[in-house]
Amino acid sequence: MMKISKFKRIWSFLEGHSRTLIVACILVLISTTVTAVMPLAFREILDKGIPSRHLPTILWMSFGYLLLIVIHEGVHYFISLSLGKVGIKVVNNIKAKLLTHIATLSIDFYDRLGTGKLISLIESDTQKLFMLFSNSMVMIIWGVLNLLVSIGVMLFTSWKLTILVLMIAPVYTVGTYWIFSRLRPRYKRDRELYAKISGHLGEHLKAISLLKNLNNLDWSRDKFLQLNEDKRRYETTTFLREAVVWFFLMLAPQMAIAGILYLSVGWIRDQQISFGTVWMFIQYVQSAIGPVMMISEQVGEVQRSFGAADRIFDALDTKSSVPDGSIACENFHFQKSIIFENVCFRYMKDQQQVLNRVSFELPKGKMLAIVGPTGSGKSTIISLLSRFYDPTEGKITVDEVDLRALSLDALRSKIGLILQDIFLFPGTVVENLRALRADISDEEALTAAEQMDILGIIAKFPHGAYSELSEGGKNLSFGERQLLSFARALTFDPEILILDEATSAVDPQTEARIQQSLKKLLAGRTSIVIAHRLSTIIHADKIIVLREGKIIEEGTHQTLLAHKGHYAHLYHTQMKSQQC
Repeated sequence: MMKISKFKRIWSFLEGHSRTLIVACILVLISTTVTAVMPLAFREILDKGIPSRHLPTILWMSFGYLLLIVIHEGVHYFISLSLGKVGIKVVNNIKAKLLTHIATLSIDFYDRLGTGKLISLIESDTQKLFMLFSNSMVMIIWGVLNLLVSIGVMLFTSWKLTILVLMIAPVYTVGTYWIFSRLRPRYKRDRELYAKISGHLGEHLKAISLLKNLNNLDWSRDKFLQLNEDKRRYETTTFLREAVVWFFLMLAPQMAIAGILYLSVGWIRDQQISFGTVWMFIQYVQSAIGPVMMISEQVGEVQRSFGAADRIFDALDTKSSVPDGSIACENFHFQKSIIFENVCFRYMKDQQQVLNRVSFELPKGKMLAIVGPTGSGKSTIISLLSRFYDPTEGKITVDEVDLRALSLDALRSKIGLILQDIFLFPGTVVENLRALRADISDEEALTAAEQMDILGIIAKFPHGAYSELSEGGKNLSFGERQLLSFARALTFDPEILILDEATSAVDPQTEARIQQSLKKLLAGRTSIVIAHRLSTIIHADKIIVLREGKIIEEGTHQTLLAHKGHYAHLYHTQMKSQQC
């Protein structure tokens, strides 16, 4: 029942292509008919054409046989062409559906799968379905029809020889199916190993500069080679098992042909059967080898496709762990404050809490700075406010409305997020400026760039704002990338701005430009800043200090210095290190 349900679901992807599929089915019937007629035509040449020694007759019969071959190959060409087009369209639709769906899922889905598996899912697994739609299904249908027609003609011609052939068929078919069914889990495991290698390779390429700097390329290379070796060993075992299948597939038909030749010698001598009929039978057996081998091969391909479909359906059936709220954008206006009330959070059920009873209030238009060591929960607060995750306990409210009641669009339309790792999209400078607001003009985007004082940076490019950025914005310095990200946030014009301050050091002149631009960006906005350099947050309306997921201190810069606690110690330590 589950397999039938899965097949129906796979078949649903073909909706809208019924006309092409009907044409393909008609062409398959034509191909099957031609394939069945060809051995009969060859028998006529052997039994009637050649013995007549009448050259025009032999030539006409040979021309007729050649015409059948041309029709057969032409029909196959059009089948491949039409189904190939369908396969490409369907797979593109599946990719679009996958990307659209996983874009709605919460961050824990991405955490769980990882980059390698996601790439494998979208590229490799969908390609397996392309093979199913464009080739495997129709080839199995063609093979089965061709086999049935061939057996029918053989029975009509000589039931004795047909029985000999059919005696081998059940063992042949059952054995092949049994072996391929045992191979299916191996195909699934093979895809998992491929995903692991893809993931590691992606991480290796992203970290290539660090690995070179640490002179540690050997470690990453050795890990890649080990994963590759694991895949090689696994694939070798699978290949050897498949080789056994093909040996079995090739041996059985040859045994049938040997039996036909052995029995037919006496029948030809006694004129119970003609030489042309024997040759026709051998052709039918040989032509049956193709469909059966094709069916057997395509069964393996279908098994792989079903394994890929399982993973695609798993992704499509995954529900977001952060359900959407009901309050829409037009009904939500931020006017009062953001409140965290006894918020607790853990990323996984079996992990310890990252936040423990965190409570604070941030009035509209005020700036909150968060300070604490790595792993204290600073970034988690940002993730919860943006609803990448929901609290394990407690609640977060905006204007006394639970965050979970707001639609994700309503919430995120109010929040601008600038992270430590600045991501620039492939494309031009102006396309990056408009990335968060596709509805604004180029002129409006460049106005934001002017406010953030980066027009001089843009002017250095050969085509100005319409120059292409290199991958990750590598043709910009770190400070320039940060200023560009500020301008991009300004085009979004968020009511709430969240800034995870960069830790990378820049020269004093660039630092001054960054701080000046940051003041403009934060002016009049409700803001949360994760601070690494405490000198940048001395004017914050409130500072909270986190340690091990708990707030251990809170207040203004002056009150915390007067308190002479953890913040004061950290601040004085940073000031001394800067003076040195």
